[in-house]
Amino acid sequence: MMIRATGIFAGQPYTTGIWSGVLGLLLLVFSAQAQPVAAQQPEQQEIDEHTKAVNYSLYYEYFKNKDYNAALPYLRWMIQHAPEYAGPGRKDDRNFERIIKVHEELAKAADDPELARAHLDSALAYFDMALEVLPARGVDLDTVTWYIRRGRFIQRFPELLADRQPEAVTYYRKAFELAPQRVDDYSIQVVIADLVREGKKEEAVAFMDQVEAALGNDPERASLMEYITAIRDNLFQTPEERMAFLENRLAKDSTNLEIISELFDIYRQLGEREKMYGLAERLLALKQDARTYHMVGKLYLDDGEPAKALEYFRQAMQMPGVEEIARELYFNAGVAEQQLGRLANARTYFRRALRVDPQFGKAYIAIGDLYAQAVAECGSQLEREDRAVYWLAVDYYERAKRVDPSVANEANRKINTYRKYFPDQEALFFKGWQVGQPYKIDYGCYAWINEETTVKPPPSS
Repeated sequence: MMIRATGIFAGQPYTTGIWSGVLGLLLLVFSAQAQPVAAQQPEQQEIDEHTKAVNYSLYYEYFKNKDYNAALPYLRWMIQHAPEYAGPGRKDDRNFERIIKVHEELAKAADDPELARAHLDSALAYFDMALEVLPARGVDLDTVTWYIRRGRFIQRFPELLADRQPEAVTYYRKAFELAPQRVDDYSIQVVIADLVREGKKEEAVAFMDQVEAALGNDPERASLMEYITAIRDNLFQTPEERMAFLENRLAKDSTNLEIISELFDIYRQLGEREKMYGLAERLLALKQDARTYHMVGKLYLDDGEPAKALEYFRQAMQMPGVEEIARELYFNAGVAEQQLGRLANARTYFRRALRVDPQFGKAYIAIGDLYAQAVAECGSQLEREDRAVYWLAVDYYERAKRVDPSVANEANRKINTYRKYFPDQEALFFKGWQVGQPYKIDYGCYAWINEETTVKPPPSS
């Protein structure tokens, strides 16, 4: 396989020529792993905003059109020279997210396993680089989210990254140590299952005690607490042993719902994602209710397949028992729609979750995030009217913490982030905006929002 890479380096066009695909990419991987690009360069003269914007625009056009080979050299330039750049006056982690996505997609498309592995190693190197480089560049990096993403990435490639699977457990545990409340049940279960699998029974008990201390009073973690109780009660009857026993029974009694349900839970405990998928349809054939469809849909959502997840969520909405899980079902459907880029549809589902529970702070935050995302997608130049959308996003964050104190910290963090981008005093004067007057977001790319907010004081006030 031969690759020709062209792009811009240090503000000038360049052509790398034709390399051997595997050898060339491996060299890049090993170089990135040995010394992060942004860290290994000596002091360079400041890159002007125009050059950053040009390179950003060039790679993004290729990226959104899924021309990943063409996007890659421009993305590398951004990572080397302006890794935090997300548009005029904006800094975030999207360049690293996208270069990781590019390498992942190129790995999936590669016919040669060595080339695919080289791409995956590159992606993992960029995970590490992001954690080192972005905070130094003034980006308020969500480390917990990055740790969990890194773990999920590794788990998605159990064969190509077989030797790196233990790293997933390491990063899930790091995330838990930083913020237990923000780590999902699945990640915690993977850590527990790994400790049990490794025969580290005392360490497993100690970790489960930590989980109970941190999350035991959260009613939304009831299923996790039940899992911990079951593991602790049967610690000397390993899940692997139980799994083998149940698999043998299921081979003889293929429609036994009790066996299928227990085996499905064990697969989840052990992180056996492929086996879970294989059993999901059999489970649904025997138990067609809203909770089961939602559970299978959440499995796909957690694995980064929102379109597939949405199919199951929509079926769950038509099934008996939907009232028992309506809030979480509508919320997760909104998350799936958001990941698919359908922001108006996502808001519809988040609003349905709020009709079920008006005190559901996470749904208010999710709507605020939709509006902030709309600015990122519509406001490439961040004009005054773009910045005004942040007023409405902050309204939702404020509402979230009023009705649900459990989300106050997250809401305050987002409020502090987006207040900095409110229209300044000059913009208010130029547009004739008065603080406190009504203002409706219903124009241009934001027509779908069609909501009213109020003019807010500028950032310096």
